[in-house]
Amino acid sequence: MLKNMSIRKRIVVMLAVVYIVSLVIAVVGGGYVLRRDAIREAQEKTDLFATVMSSSARYLHNEIRPKAEELVPEDAYFPESGVGVLMLTEVARYIQKEYPEYIFRFASPNPLNPDSLADELEEQVIAGFENGDFEEWKGVAERDGISFYAVAKPLTAGSDCIHCHDTPDVAHPSQVEAYGTRSGYGYLEGDVVGARFIYVPLEAVRAQAISRISYFTVAFSIFFLLVLFAVDRFIVGSVVKPIEHIVEVSENISRGKLDCEFDVKTNDEIKLLADAFERMKVSLAKAMDILRQ
Repeated sequence: MLKNMSIRKRIVVMLAVVYIVSLVIAVVGGGYVLRRDAIREAQEKTDLFATVMSSSARYLHNEIRPKAEELVPEDAYFPESGVGVLMLTEVARYIQKEYPEYIFRFASPNPLNPDSLADELEEQVIAGFENGDFEEWKGVAERDGISFYAVAKPLTAGSDCIHCHDTPDVAHPSQVEAYGTRSGYGYLEGDVVGARFIYVPLEAVRAQAISRISYFTVAFSIFFLLVLFAVDRFIVGSVVKPIEHIVEVSENISRGKLDCEFDVKTNDEIKLLADAFERMKVSLAKAMDILRQ
Protein backbone atom coordinates (compact mmCIF):
# COMPACT_ATOMS: atom_id res chain seq x y z
CA MET A 1 0.00 0.00 0.00
CA LEU A 2 2.80 2.40 0.84
CA LYS A 3 4.39 1.96 -2.58
CA ASN A 4 1.32 3.51 -4.18
CA MET A 5 1.59 6.63 -2.03
CA SER A 6 3.56 9.77 -2.60
CA ILE A 7 6.72 10.38 -0.59
CA ARG A 8 4.94 12.98 1.48
CA LYS A 9 2.11 10.62 2.39
CA ARG A 10 4.51 7.80 3.18
CA ILE A 11 6.44 9.92 5.65
CA VAL A 12 3.23 11.22 7.23
CA VAL A 13 1.93 7.67 7.63
CA MET A 14 5.21 6.49 9.15
CA LEU A 15 5.25 9.41 11.56
CA ALA A 16 1.64 8.69 12.50
CA VAL A 17 2.58 5.05 13.26
CA VAL A 18 5.53 6.23 15.33
CA TYR A 19 3.20 8.60 17.19
CA ILE A 20 0.66 5.86 17.99
CA VAL A 21 3.30 3.35 19.11
CA SER A 22 5.20 5.89 21.19
CA LEU A 23 1.95 7.18 22.72
CA VAL A 24 0.91 3.69 23.77
CA ILE A 25 4.34 3.01 25.27
CA ALA A 26 4.38 6.40 27.00
CA VAL A 27 0.86 6.04 28.40
CA VAL A 28 1.39 2.47 29.65
CA GLY A 29 4.86 3.15 31.08
CA GLY A 30 3.97 6.61 32.30
CA GLY A 31 0.75 5.32 33.82
CA TYR A 32 2.66 2.76 35.84
CA VAL A 33 5.14 5.38 37.05
CA LEU A 34 2.41 7.92 37.80
CA ARG A 35 0.33 5.41 39.75
CA ARG A 36 3.36 4.55 41.86
CA ASP A 37 4.06 8.26 42.28
CA ALA A 38 0.45 8.91 43.29
CA ILE A 39 0.63 6.09 45.86
CA ARG A 40 3.89 7.58 47.14
CA GLU A 41 2.19 10.95 47.54
CA ALA A 42 -0.74 9.29 49.32
CA GLN A 43 1.75 7.60 51.65
CA GLU A 44 3.45 10.92 52.32
CA LYS A 45 0.10 12.50 53.15
CA THR A 46 -0.87 9.68 55.48
CA ASP A 47 2.54 9.94 57.15
CA LEU A 48 1.95 13.67 57.60
CA PHE A 49 -1.50 12.97 58.99
CA ALA A 50 0.01 10.40 61.38
CA THR A 51 2.70 12.87 62.47
CA VAL A 52 0.05 15.48 63.26
CA MET A 53 -1.85 12.94 65.32
CA SER A 54 1.28 11.77 67.16
CA SER A 55 2.34 15.34 67.88
CA SER A 56 -1.13 16.16 69.19
CA ALA A 57 -0.99 13.10 71.45
CA ARG A 58 2.39 14.15 72.84
CA TYR A 59 1.11 17.68 73.45
CA LEU A 60 -1.92 16.29 75.28
CA HIS A 61 0.23 13.98 77.41
CA ASN A 62 2.98 16.47 78.21
CA GLU A 63 1.09 19.78 78.47
CA ILE A 64 -2.67 19.45 78.77
CA ARG A 65 -3.04 16.40 81.00
CA PRO A 66 -0.78 17.68 83.85
CA LYS A 67 -2.67 20.99 83.93
CA ALA A 68 -6.03 19.22 83.75
CA GLU A 69 -5.13 16.99 86.68
CA GLU A 70 -4.45 20.12 88.73
CA LEU A 71 -7.63 21.97 87.70
CA VAL A 72 -10.22 19.22 87.28
CA PRO A 73 -11.56 17.65 90.53
CA GLU A 74 -10.65 14.02 91.01
CA ASP A 75 -14.25 12.87 91.05
CA ALA A 76 -15.13 14.75 87.83
CA TYR A 77 -15.56 12.83 84.59
CA PHE A 78 -13.89 14.87 81.85
CA PRO A 79 -12.11 12.39 79.53
CA GLU A 80 -11.46 15.04 76.89
CA SER A 81 -8.75 16.46 79.13
CA GLY A 82 -6.65 13.34 79.30
CA VAL A 83 -7.81 10.49 77.05
CA GLY A 84 -5.57 10.58 73.98
CA VAL A 85 -7.74 8.33 71.84
CA LEU A 86 -10.79 10.50 72.41
CA MET A 87 -8.92 13.73 71.77
CA LEU A 88 -7.26 12.43 68.59
CA THR A 89 -10.56 11.09 67.29
CA GLU A 90 -12.08 14.53 67.66
CA VAL A 91 -9.04 16.22 66.07
CA ALA A 92 -9.29 13.79 63.15
CA ARG A 93 -12.97 14.67 62.77
CA TYR A 94 -12.07 18.33 62.29
CA ILE A 95 -9.33 17.43 59.80
CA GLN A 96 -11.73 15.23 57.86
CA LYS A 97 -13.99 18.22 57.30
CA GLU A 98 -11.19 19.71 55.19
CA TYR A 99 -9.96 16.37 53.80
CA PRO A 100 -13.06 14.13 53.65
CA GLU A 101 -11.24 11.49 51.60
CA TYR A 102 -9.20 10.48 54.67
CA ILE A 103 -10.44 8.09 57.34
CA PHE A 104 -8.72 8.12 60.73
CA ARG A 105 -9.72 5.69 63.41
CA PHE A 106 -8.52 3.74 66.41
CA ALA A 107 -9.52 0.10 66.09
CA SER A 108 -9.42 -2.56 68.78
CA PRO A 109 -10.75 -6.10 69.22
CA ASN A 110 -11.76 -4.99 72.73
CA PRO A 111 -12.78 -1.32 72.47
CA LEU A 112 -14.55 0.79 75.04
CA ASN A 113 -16.43 2.63 72.28
CA PRO A 114 -18.34 0.17 70.03
CA ASP A 115 -17.58 2.42 67.02
CA SER A 116 -13.92 1.44 67.40
CA LEU A 117 -14.51 -2.30 67.06
CA ALA A 118 -11.91 -3.71 64.65
CA ASP A 119 -13.04 -5.41 61.46
CA GLU A 120 -11.48 -8.64 60.15
CA LEU A 121 -8.49 -7.01 58.44
CA GLU A 122 -7.82 -4.69 61.36
CA GLU A 123 -7.88 -7.65 63.75
CA GLN A 124 -5.29 -9.42 61.57
CA VAL A 125 -3.07 -6.34 61.57
CA ILE A 126 -3.39 -5.92 65.34
CA ALA A 127 -2.56 -9.60 65.81
CA GLY A 128 0.55 -9.03 63.68
CA PHE A 129 1.56 -6.20 66.01
CA GLU A 130 1.01 -8.45 69.03
CA ASN A 131 3.18 -11.18 67.51
CA GLY A 132 5.92 -8.71 66.60
CA ASP A 133 5.57 -9.41 62.86
CA PHE A 134 5.99 -5.73 62.01
CA GLU A 135 6.25 -2.34 63.70
CA GLU A 136 4.18 -0.55 61.05
CA TRP A 137 1.73 -1.92 58.52
CA LYS A 138 1.00 -0.52 55.06
CA GLY A 139 -1.21 -2.04 52.43
CA VAL A 140 -4.54 -2.10 50.60
CA ALA A 141 -7.76 -2.54 52.55
CA GLU A 142 -11.44 -2.88 51.60
CA ARG A 143 -14.08 -0.92 53.48
CA ASP A 144 -17.72 -0.91 52.38
CA GLY A 145 -16.72 -2.05 48.91
CA ILE A 146 -14.15 0.75 48.50
CA SER A 147 -10.42 0.13 48.15
CA PHE A 148 -8.15 2.14 50.43
CA TYR A 149 -4.44 2.57 50.87
CA ALA A 150 -3.97 2.17 54.62
CA VAL A 151 -1.25 2.79 57.20
CA ALA A 152 -1.42 1.41 60.73
CA LYS A 153 0.64 1.71 63.91
CA PRO A 154 0.12 -0.23 67.14
CA LEU A 155 -1.63 1.20 70.17
CA THR A 156 -0.01 0.00 73.40
CA ALA A 157 -1.67 0.29 76.80
CA GLY A 158 0.29 2.63 79.06
CA SER A 159 0.13 3.05 82.81
CA ASP A 160 -2.28 5.97 82.41
CA CYS A 161 -4.70 3.74 80.46
CA ILE A 162 -5.20 1.16 83.17
CA HIS A 163 -7.41 3.34 85.39
CA CYS A 164 -10.11 3.47 82.72
CA HIS A 165 -9.58 0.03 81.20
CA ASP A 166 -8.78 -2.24 84.15
CA THR A 167 -12.17 -3.38 85.42
CA PRO A 168 -15.59 -1.68 85.50
CA ASP A 169 -15.28 -1.42 89.28
CA VAL A 170 -12.19 0.78 88.97
CA ALA A 171 -13.49 2.93 86.09
CA HIS A 172 -15.43 6.12 86.67
CA PRO A 173 -19.18 5.50 87.07
CA SER A 174 -19.97 7.98 84.29
CA GLN A 175 -17.75 6.00 81.93
CA VAL A 176 -19.47 2.76 82.86
CA GLU A 177 -22.85 4.41 82.34
CA ALA A 178 -21.84 5.74 78.93
CA TYR A 179 -20.10 2.65 77.55
CA GLY A 180 -21.29 -0.26 79.67
CA THR A 181 -19.22 -3.13 81.04
CA ARG A 182 -19.13 -5.60 78.16
CA SER A 183 -16.04 -4.30 76.35
CA GLY A 184 -13.00 -2.11 76.81
CA TYR A 185 -11.69 -3.63 80.03
CA GLY A 186 -8.97 -6.03 81.08
CA TYR A 187 -6.07 -4.04 79.60
CA LEU A 188 -2.59 -4.81 80.87
CA GLU A 189 0.23 -2.32 80.73
CA GLY A 190 2.46 -2.93 77.70
CA ASP A 191 -0.09 -4.99 75.78
CA VAL A 192 -1.01 -4.10 72.20
CA VAL A 193 -4.70 -3.29 72.57
CA GLY A 194 -5.39 -1.84 69.16
CA ALA A 195 -3.97 0.19 66.31
CA ARG A 196 -4.28 3.58 64.73
CA PHE A 197 -5.41 3.35 61.10
CA ILE A 198 -5.34 6.01 58.40
CA TYR A 199 -7.14 5.25 55.15
CA VAL A 200 -6.87 7.02 51.78
CA PRO A 201 -9.23 5.85 48.99
CA LEU A 202 -7.33 4.37 46.07
CA GLU A 203 -9.94 5.88 43.75
CA ALA A 204 -8.52 9.29 44.61
CA VAL A 205 -5.02 7.98 43.87
CA ARG A 206 -6.19 6.51 40.55
CA ALA A 207 -8.04 9.71 39.64
CA GLN A 208 -4.90 11.71 40.30
CA ALA A 209 -2.85 9.36 38.10
CA ILE A 210 -5.47 9.43 35.32
CA SER A 211 -5.56 13.23 35.45
CA ARG A 212 -1.78 13.42 35.07
CA ILE A 213 -1.81 10.85 32.25
CA SER A 214 -4.51 12.87 30.46
CA TYR A 215 -2.48 16.07 30.73
CA PHE A 216 0.61 14.22 29.52
CA THR A 217 -1.28 12.68 26.58
CA VAL A 218 -2.65 16.04 25.48
CA ALA A 219 0.75 17.72 25.80
CA PHE A 220 2.49 14.85 23.98
CA SER A 221 -0.10 14.90 21.18
CA ILE A 222 0.18 18.65 20.70
CA PHE A 223 3.97 18.40 20.64
CA PHE A 224 3.89 15.55 18.12
CA LEU A 225 1.40 17.37 15.89
CA LEU A 226 3.69 20.40 15.87
CA VAL A 227 6.61 18.12 14.97
CA LEU A 228 4.50 16.45 12.27
CA PHE A 229 3.56 19.86 10.82
CA ALA A 230 7.20 21.02 10.89
CA VAL A 231 8.41 17.79 9.24
CA ASP A 232 5.67 18.05 6.62
CA ARG A 233 6.66 21.63 5.79
CA PHE A 234 10.29 20.58 5.59
CA ILE A 235 9.50 17.64 3.31
CA VAL A 236 7.35 19.78 1.05
CA GLY A 237 9.97 22.53 0.78
CA SER A 238 13.09 20.36 0.61
CA VAL A 239 11.93 17.20 -1.18
CA VAL A 240 8.49 17.33 -2.76
CA LYS A 241 8.67 20.69 -4.53
CA PRO A 242 12.23 20.18 -5.91
CA ILE A 243 11.22 16.75 -7.23
CA GLU A 244 8.03 18.17 -8.72
CA HIS A 245 10.16 20.87 -10.37
CA ILE A 246 12.53 18.25 -11.81
CA VAL A 247 9.57 16.22 -13.09
CA GLU A 248 7.99 19.31 -14.70
CA VAL A 249 11.24 20.38 -16.40
CA SER A 250 11.92 16.81 -17.55
CA GLU A 251 8.45 16.60 -19.13
CA ASN A 252 8.99 19.92 -20.90
CA ILE A 253 12.36 18.75 -22.21
CA SER A 254 10.76 15.52 -23.43
CA ARG A 255 8.41 17.71 -25.48
CA GLY A 256 11.34 19.52 -27.07
CA LYS A 257 11.53 22.56 -24.80
CA LEU A 258 15.28 22.46 -24.26
CA ASP A 259 15.44 26.00 -22.91
CA CYS A 260 14.02 24.91 -19.54
CA GLU A 261 16.43 24.95 -16.59
CA PHE A 262 16.72 22.63 -13.59
CA ASP A 263 16.71 25.23 -10.83
CA VAL A 264 17.42 23.48 -7.49
CA LYS A 265 18.87 25.66 -4.75
CA THR A 266 19.85 22.97 -2.26
CA ASN A 267 23.21 21.17 -2.09
CA ASP A 268 21.98 17.67 -1.42
CA GLU A 269 21.16 14.52 -3.39
CA ILE A 270 18.31 16.27 -5.18
CA LYS A 271 20.82 18.87 -6.43
CA LEU A 272 23.00 16.01 -7.74
CA LEU A 273 19.95 14.55 -9.51
CA ALA A 274 19.12 17.93 -11.03
CA ASP A 275 22.73 18.37 -12.23
CA ALA A 276 22.62 14.88 -13.79
CA PHE A 277 19.43 15.77 -15.62
CA GLU A 278 21.03 19.07 -16.70
CA ARG A 279 23.99 17.20 -18.20
CA MET A 280 21.57 14.82 -19.88
CA LYS A 281 19.73 17.80 -21.34
CA VAL A 282 22.97 19.28 -22.69
CA SER A 283 23.91 15.91 -24.22
CA LEU A 284 20.44 15.64 -25.71
CA ALA A 285 20.71 19.14 -27.18
CA LYS A 286 24.09 18.26 -28.77
CA ALA A 287 22.63 15.07 -30.16
CA MET A 288 19.72 16.98 -31.62
CA ASP A 289 22.11 19.50 -33.24
CA ILE A 290 24.14 16.62 -34.79
CA LEU A 291 20.95 15.06 -36.16
CA ARG A 292 19.85 18.35 -37.68
CA GLN A 293 23.20 18.72 -39.42
